[in-house]
Amino acid sequence: MKIAVVLCILLPIVLADEKCCPGLPCFSSNPPFNHMPLPNCPEDLEVSMRLYTRSNPQDGQVVTRNTIPPAYDGSKRTIFIVHGWLGGRNNGWLHTMKDDMITESDCNVVVVGWDEGSQNLWYPQSASDTRSVGGEIGLVAQNFMDRADSAPERLYCVGHSLGSHICGHAGNLAHFGRVTGLDPAGPYFEGRDDWTVGLNPTCADYVDVIHTNGIPGIILNLGTMNVLGHADFYPHGGDRQPGCILDPRERELDLEMLEKPGIMRELQIDWMPACSHMRVLNLFGESILGNCFLIREADCTDQHNLPGSCTTYQDPVQSMGYHADKFAKQGIFYVETESSGPFCQG
Repeated sequence: MKIAVVLCILLPIVLADEKCCPGLPCFSSNPPFNHMPLPNCPEDLEVSMRLYTRSNPQDGQVVTRNTIPPAYDGSKRTIFIVHGWLGGRNNGWLHTMKDDMITESDCNVVVVGWDEGSQNLWYPQSASDTRSVGGEIGLVAQNFMDRADSAPERLYCVGHSLGSHICGHAGNLAHFGRVTGLDPAGPYFEGRDDWTVGLNPTCADYVDVIHTNGIPGIILNLGTMNVLGHADFYPHGGDRQPGCILDPRERELDLEMLEKPGIMRELQIDWMPACSHMRVLNLFGESILGNCFLIREADCTDQHNLPGSCTTYQDPVQSMGYHADKFAKQGIFYVETESSGPFCQG
């Protein structure tokens, strides 16, 4: 009787070390995920995907792991766009970005929502759920390849914050041609010995990363300074972005500026700790319809010493943003940006 009681107590603990979701490989709490709770399954997170093309730019068609919308064309590039923590499927930047991508080229764009997971205020759970959301995207991508003549080189995933790691996990399941990380989330991902915990260069043939909020050693750091891709871009050094007022490193504030009538309302977004973290969306968004962020500061040897550790070239050697894959150069890159839009200095 005592043995039975002990087994009843221990069994949930044993089972808690693994979580199996239909259609996906089982998730375990083994390293490098031993610091996270087990993820929820995609169906519990209400993961949603809608396809947009030039034939249906505003009326998204539902995408699932088993269904392919009529508008989908596997011969064209397929781009998944994924939001991060506290974001949602209706975020304006997702749809602005989608519209610009369709304008720039005749492609398939899949807007991914995972509101039930991303809007969980317990961040560690959302961080863990990136595995299952990425897995669901991977299954959809695999279905595109199996049944609609798509191919890895035409698969592209763009993710912001936790969405960057979602794209990474998607690429681990169905190898992508390209993944772009927009200020990948640092908390619960950096400081791990095994970088497969999230976004890393093995997730796609080409992984490019833009870092905008990687302030080292600061609690308000939402991003990371860690090199995570084949090409890592550090605008303004990769930490506090110009025009973002809140900076834990600053000792004094401009009191005369704060006395200006209406200044707090005017600078509302700039006072948010997330200002630099969100700036990456403006930078990448600007790059879609143009190729303005041309890089001359390259071959940097230390992302903590920028641009001091870089070589300056007379002609551009790389481009930050949507068109980064048009250049072959890899490594660490530095670029200056403006404090307000348009952010590109040309």
